[in-house]
Amino acid sequence: MTKHILIIIFLFSLNLFADTIIENFDDGEVELFSFDEDDYDPDDWELNSDNTFNDSPYSLRIYGNTWKEESIEAVQIDTNEVWKVSLFVEDESEIHGFGVKDSLHHMIYSLHGSQGLPIETFVPVYQGEFPEEQWNEYYLPIADDWFAWYEYYPTITSLVFINDDDSGSIGECYFDEVVSIDLPDIPDVVVSFDIGPVLRRQNGNREVELQFYAEVTDDDSDVFDFYWQFGDDEVSEEQNPVHTFIVEDDHPYTIMLEVTDDTENIGYATCTIEPDEGETNLPVSMNFVGDVMMGRYYENYIIPNLGVEAIFEPTLDILGNAADVTVANLECPFTTHDVHHPTKSVYFKGHPDYVSALTFAGIDIVSLANNHSTDYMLEGLQETQQVLRDNNILFSGAGADSYEAYLPLFYNKKGINFAFLANSDRTGQYNNAQPYLQAGYNKPGFAYLTPYYITEQIAAVEDYADLIIMESHCGSEYSVQPGSGYDKSDIWAGHFKTDYDEDEDYTPRSDIPHMWDIEYRHHMIDSGVDLVIGHHPHIVQGLEMYNGKLIAHSLGNFAFDLSYPETFPSIILTTEADTTGFTGFTIKPIYIDDFIPKPALDELGIYILENVVRRSKDMNTYVSINREEVSAHVVTDTLFMDVTEYTYQKTADYTETGDFHVSQPIRLEKQGSISSLFASTLQNQDYRLGREIIWFGNMEDEGCSLWDINDDDEFFDDGVSYTGERSLCQIRSYAAGDNILTSFEKRIKLYSDGAHSLHGYVKTFGASDVTIEIRYYQNRSGGMISSEDIGLSIDGTHDWQLIHKELDVPENANYINVRLLSDCPNFGTGYTWFDDVGVIQWTDWDYLNVNQEVESPNGYFYVQMRSNTPMNSTTLDCTEKDYEQGPFVSSENDDINPAGITLHQNYPNPFNPTTIIEFTAENPEDVEIVIYNIKGQRVKKFQITNYELEMNKVLWHGKDDKGKNVGSGVYFYKLKAGKEEIVKKMVLIK
Repeated sequence: MTKHILIIIFLFSLNLFADTIIENFDDGEVELFSFDEDDYDPDDWELNSDNTFNDSPYSLRIYGNTWKEESIEAVQIDTNEVWKVSLFVEDESEIHGFGVKDSLHHMIYSLHGSQGLPIETFVPVYQGEFPEEQWNEYYLPIADDWFAWYEYYPTITSLVFINDDDSGSIGECYFDEVVSIDLPDIPDVVVSFDIGPVLRRQNGNREVELQFYAEVTDDDSDVFDFYWQFGDDEVSEEQNPVHTFIVEDDHPYTIMLEVTDDTENIGYATCTIEPDEGETNLPVSMNFVGDVMMGRYYENYIIPNLGVEAIFEPTLDILGNAADVTVANLECPFTTHDVHHPTKSVYFKGHPDYVSALTFAGIDIVSLANNHSTDYMLEGLQETQQVLRDNNILFSGAGADSYEAYLPLFYNKKGINFAFLANSDRTGQYNNAQPYLQAGYNKPGFAYLTPYYITEQIAAVEDYADLIIMESHCGSEYSVQPGSGYDKSDIWAGHFKTDYDEDEDYTPRSDIPHMWDIEYRHHMIDSGVDLVIGHHPHIVQGLEMYNGKLIAHSLGNFAFDLSYPETFPSIILTTEADTTGFTGFTIKPIYIDDFIPKPALDELGIYILENVVRRSKDMNTYVSINREEVSAHVVTDTLFMDVTEYTYQKTADYTETGDFHVSQPIRLEKQGSISSLFASTLQNQDYRLGREIIWFGNMEDEGCSLWDINDDDEFFDDGVSYTGERSLCQIRSYAAGDNILTSFEKRIKLYSDGAHSLHGYVKTFGASDVTIEIRYYQNRSGGMISSEDIGLSIDGTHDWQLIHKELDVPENANYINVRLLSDCPNFGTGYTWFDDVGVIQWTDWDYLNVNQEVESPNGYFYVQMRSNTPMNSTTLDCTEKDYEQGPFVSSENDDINPAGITLHQNYPNPFNPTTIIEFTAENPEDVEIVIYNIKGQRVKKFQITNYELEMNKVLWHGKDDKGKNVGSGVYFYKLKAGKEEIVKKMVLIK
């Protein structure tokens, strides 16, 4: 089967195929006229015979700020059509471009030039790739690119030739042959098999011998390579192999064949066999992790001192040893090549020997579709690919040209045929890093992520794969969630990215994420992908169940040498697959401590999981934490979700502060799931909820070592603690002469401009001037803006006491550091212990209603109360909710729709308070959607109007027919069109 992106170009230049000439200027005559309003020097062109391609009679020379158009005899573009354009750049201008035009639209390729160009106007994939002062051939997928832009195949009536430079220093260029390429064939493969004799082994298992056959049709190739995957971990490179199965299982096995012809084109075929009935070998377990790199700090410090295995040794038992398949994003080349990308600001590599770290970790598959795969150009990429091949690590997503870059990776395990697809949109175009990083027809790079090519990648594998996995490298670096906004090259509040000298042009303002991310990934699922794995932001983002499939928007880093603390939390995503799809998703928290990924234990692990929970809830997905095992799992179907409540009491003691009586920060018991509050005294009380932003302040040995302990008189004391097993102790003697302080090794990022509180527990013995201080900074490095202490200095001997203070955070503060200080006593030796130190980020104050409901899960660890009337204390009844996957109730008819109508699962689901119900109905008469409660009582009826029928959707805002809000619970919605009906469930959670 021919697919648009599966077209090889290796032999184009050998002229083995018949090319169709569009224009070559050989007759010495051409009529050009101005293209639009950009043709400032309309006469600065000529037909030239001194510099031509392949000694042809003439070329077209353009030497002014000139945009010329030539009318040609109409050319109907066919599916898969590719044109070749020859260009010689004498002196560089801002744009050397070539375009095509029909009666309605035009499309322009920027082939060379200095100017960064918008993707809305130009196709710049080749920009910067080929050298000047020589003839270069550019292969342009006219059909695919035009269809991607305009969704039809054009009849080309004009060509456009561009030499543009508005700056005044105009270069010149020469155009020659424009030809349509006759493409080589892709092997058409058919497989079959015969069942041979059945033998019984001594252990009782049966051996079944099968003879497989491959029939190949390919008009331009006679030599083929064969690669069979039988689903039982055995392979063959014969054309017609005999294979003996001893498998007992309860599901059919997919047999996969890949056939490569002598032009390096690949054809695919599959067949299915039935193994002996027996206990299932399923599920197939898979582990996915985020970005992995072995360069820079790893190469210079970690590997020379600890060895490569030390990087993954702490996670070995929960990564490679814990799954059938382990997958990572490899974000640096393994190469000895020394020529790096000429204009990228950040580039790195690791020695090929470091691949042993990946094999030790048990990593089986890596994605190469990322913005570092060509850091050391084509030579570095190809050496990386060979190193991976030599170590039996599979890969996809990048290559010497677009054909190789888009090639899928098929991996057959336990009879399930998985297709791994990979792509990226981090082209470098946004900061004009030339050559740009996406692959072209004769240009190395990664598979480019666009809606069109997403669809094409999926179409190329959907006939052969049982399940499709797409790894997508896109989004904004260091963004905590996908969503809205664009990129680091934008301007925020009058400031440019150059205000901040950070890795990969990072600026704190880039935390506004990218509006295309969610749409891209939804498009992947809608087009047939079964699992989407996201990379690039370096920070763990939320998980999303969308139309029954999981999207992991970003797995963050896994082994990466970034020194930004917000990039240290990570996760391992484990999923199981069977013949019905991916059936379960578990996450285990990881912390990258001093560049080594380690299991995050106890409260540190819970903190990381809580962040995943609340970020997933933002996308209407529930993640349930197992606090005993320090792991979490995704609730895949909220229609069968169990919700349990846990209620307890807390006492709020008040202190007069200004115009209010304010309580201390009250730590909630489970954290992250507070759902309602009730105060025994309701006297004009306000409340606010808080999140902890310091995840290592409990001083426990849980995987994080961000406290900068560099003196013998500061240490973790495992004999004294307020909670847990240890605290941080400082010793200061009369003779020391100066105070002692313990601070963070690195500054912690602030994400909110709202209220914050500094807090901690302190115990002293003979101590002097003990306090906690916070410092504010605008940047990761550079001077302090200001500082403040906790408002209390402790002397003498005291048992554990909570000290806290609301902070006055400067508006321009983006980072903080917390300092624990003890001064010298007047005599003897003083001891100070600190525990549960942190900074709380608060919500705004809000009036406390009777039985105040709070949307959960939410990541809140604290509550605080205040009243404008005198109060001593009040009792708070706190209710927290846990969400678990309940038992499934299946129906064989769930996916069967009556003829002529379709009802989709509402989205979002669960929802609060608005959800979208989409449907199709062929008959426009008598169409209605009715919503019922769990008792079967009608709540809301939508009589579909012509407008809604055309839009195929209605919005329900959680109100009944009388306009009153309905309560939380399960609801049914029915589409009725004439005599046909479909009913589905949805969940409203407030």
